[in-house]
Amino acid sequence: MSRKFTISETDIYNLILEEFNDNAFSSKIKFSYADWSLVDSNGVQKGLLINKLALNSEGRFDVQETFDENTYAKTTNSFVAMNIGPLNGEFTALNKIKDVVYDTVVEFLVCIDNFAVQQAITLSIAEVRARFIQYERVVKVSYMDIEDISSGVRIEENLKAIFMSGSIDYGTITQINGKQYLTYSLPITIEITNFGEFANQQKIYLGVDKVNFGALYNLEPNEWSYGVLKGVESAMLLPSKATGLQSNATEIKSVPKNKGFSLTIEHQMDLKDSELGELLYFIYKRSLIPTISHDIYTAKIETYLYDEESGEFKLEEDLTMERQMELIANQPNESLSKGEKIVYTLVFVPYYESI
Repeated sequence: MSRKFTISETDIYNLILEEFNDNAFSSKIKFSYADWSLVDSNGVQKGLLINKLALNSEGRFDVQETFDENTYAKTTNSFVAMNIGPLNGEFTALNKIKDVVYDTVVEFLVCIDNFAVQQAITLSIAEVRARFIQYERVVKVSYMDIEDISSGVRIEENLKAIFMSGSIDYGTITQINGKQYLTYSLPITIEITNFGEFANQQKIYLGVDKVNFGALYNLEPNEWSYGVLKGVESAMLLPSKATGLQSNATEIKSVPKNKGFSLTIEHQMDLKDSELGELLYFIYKRSLIPTISHDIYTAKIETYLYDEESGEFKLEEDLTMERQMELIANQPNESLSKGEKIVYTLVFVPYYESI
């Protein structure tokens, strides 16, 4: 029977901690768990976390004490105490594919005795929260080969992580050991997997000669789809052609009639956007006025794949599509009503010169 590890929840804890310590104030604002845990000499989490405030000798849970055995110097460093609620993992039941979605709430105890410090902490949390909205990264994990424990070899693996965050909730004031703390909470959803690509790895570009000399604009569509469609028609199958495969004799044969590529984009209209406004203004205007012919656009789809050597997502040139397209549908994606955003559906097909 195969015995393998799945994704470790401890790795998820460390991942979240690492992300919060990557902020604009990281040189002064540090985040750490205020729970009891096993750590190494560098303060790195190595064991399971236990949800219990770990108080130091002075009764503080947001101050870490270190001791240098060579100089006998004792150092204290303050940090923002944080705690992660139950991860509530939802696992995909497949043998080779590790895929789990975690929903959790991260809570912070923020000291409010110093307004300037509190403001810096609030900005740090808000910065990370903004980054978590459709954020993608790769997590490197390692674990023992449980089928060959005696070798001591660890298996290393790269896992993809997709983040999504909610609103920051500012809770009530709590007094602990004479200091006032405000409880912040932030819901986070993380999908971790060792298999598959995400739409985050694609970039969509669109340009038309009549706008900025055909410059390509990087879109962020609400939704997009594309693909090759084939039309088929039925044909009689002669008995002489079916003698070798008698099982096919009772089936109707269909032969390709035609095929074509199409690209569909649903995009939010913002006619004064600093980056896309000029293009969206043109598209919106062309949907209202009579035109003799369709506009010719240049559409481009880029795909980025993870490169293990650089640790970054790199453009895969072989998976890039760029071609001239004809806009054949340009309209709101549904009936408009007051109070709802204007979203347009754009349908493109390949452009061919007239014969």
